[in-house]
Amino acid sequence: MAGFNALDRRKERDQRTKTDERKQRGKITAILPIVGISKQGYIILKSGLSTYYADVMKPEKHDLDRLTLQEADAIENGSWRFMRQYTHSVKEIFLNFPENNDVQQQYFRHLIKTTTDPFRVEQLEKELYNLQYLEQHYRKLSSWIMLFGTTPKQLEANIEDAKAKGAVYGFQPTTIAEKQLMYRLMNNPGVDTSEEEQ
Repeated sequence: MAGFNALDRRKERDQRTKTDERKQRGKITAILPIVGISKQGYIILKSGLSTYYADVMKPEKHDLDRLTLQEADAIENGSWRFMRQYTHSVKEIFLNFPENNDVQQQYFRHLIKTTTDPFRVEQLEKELYNLQYLEQHYRKLSSWIMLFGTTPKQLEANIEDAKAKGAVYGFQPTTIAEKQLMYRLMNNPGVDTSEEEQ
């Protein structure tokens, strides 16, 4: 009499799951299929025979702790309205991004060079050290909005459409260096980019 053996069934299921996971890891879709950056600064993506273009925008930041309940509700409603009205492909990306305080560090270096008071120089050097430490070890959660198009012209039209329908986001352009760093962090999670850049 062949009976039901739960342990054998569990082993079979676990084996199938491991095989499926191995197959999934090897696919190109496990990472973004980025081919390069166009002259206009758009990301070029290739999937099979199709080529797509994308641009990354920074949404306006809101400190929800400082907003009234009505202001926070207006932002949330604006976000939902955008997602319902914008009919093209959009991706929201949330990523722990490295701190960048080079401008502040330059300012403190300038103050150190121009200050003659030794006590003040010591305080400024401590602040500069704190900024350098933050830059190397601190990550802050950042959000990005990625818009897509099949051609650069269509992408530009989609960007204008998104700006018109998504005023709550206050879309701000990103530099090519920011895009490259963002994709490097997405495709290589856990890699310390500060050491990689030096």
